[in-house]
Amino acid sequence: MKRILIVLAALGSPLVWFASHSAQFALAPLTCPWRSNLVLWVVVFVALILDAGSGLFAWRLEPPTMPRWLALGGAALSAAFFIVIIAQAIPVLMLGGCA
Repeated sequence: MKRILIVLAALGSPLVWFASHSAQFALAPLTCPWRSNLVLWVVVFVALILDAGSGLFAWRLEPPTMPRWLALGGAALSAAFFIVIIAQAIPVLMLGGCA
């Protein structure tokens, strides 16, 4: 159980980003028939919430559970992937539902 917590804290953010990237790629064809990119915005916001939660989880783990450098690394990785997810939302902002 302890190892699962460490992996989730350290690698949760890249996994959230990968899942959001895959979901946006899979759901993009639905924006044309629906004439709305709302589903892509939902994916972005859910990914941002999960990423922030992953970073907070890594930050709050105590040193007996996880080495402090790994907890700080997980929090820093979460901040970096938070920015990546925001950058990935720029095309959703710029493009309409159907070109």
